[in-house]
Amino acid sequence: MNSPKPPKPPALRPQHNGWTPERQQHFLDHLADVGSVAAAARAVGMTRQSAYWLRRQDHAVEFRRRWDAALADSGAFIEALAMDRLVDGEEEVIERDGETVAVRRRPCDARLLLFFLKRLEDRRSSHAALERAVVLRGLDRRTAAAQNAYNPPDAEKLSNGRDALRKELMALHKQYGVGNEG
Repeated sequence: MNSPKPPKPPALRPQHNGWTPERQQHFLDHLADVGSVAAAARAVGMTRQSAYWLRRQDHAVEFRRRWDAALADSGAFIEALAMDRLVDGEEEVIERDGETVAVRRRPCDARLLLFFLKRLEDRRSSHAALERAVVLRGLDRRTAAAQNAYNPPDAEKLSNGRDALRKELMALHKQYGVGNEG
């Protein structure tokens, strides 16, 4: 059987200022590798300003989409590199007269550790907020269904259901260390 071919992504549009589709793709590849717009623009012989100009153009929707994807890819790479440095430290090669005489590991910068702790806290907070939103949405749906039903459940069942959901919400607050903001 012939499997259907995946759809070809939309082509990048040539520009009058030197941003050929090939140059755009090379820029995006480099951006995904290093995460720096200035470095990626230099790598293709263009300026950072012209890259941002192209990104702002109405017709550059595909370029903008791929730019965002490239930065997302670079973020994962940079985060992995930072985690390696956090765990293993940084390798320092000591040379004398052009020969390597020692290799030692320096511990990571304390700022990197603080950065990771802050990201971990942010992730936990956003995860708790998402869990809270899911629970509240379930409560809203159940309440709306109870109000719209032809045979509404008795008040005791509704009260017990609300109490159970409130307990679940409080457990999530405690689990993720999030205050009662909302």
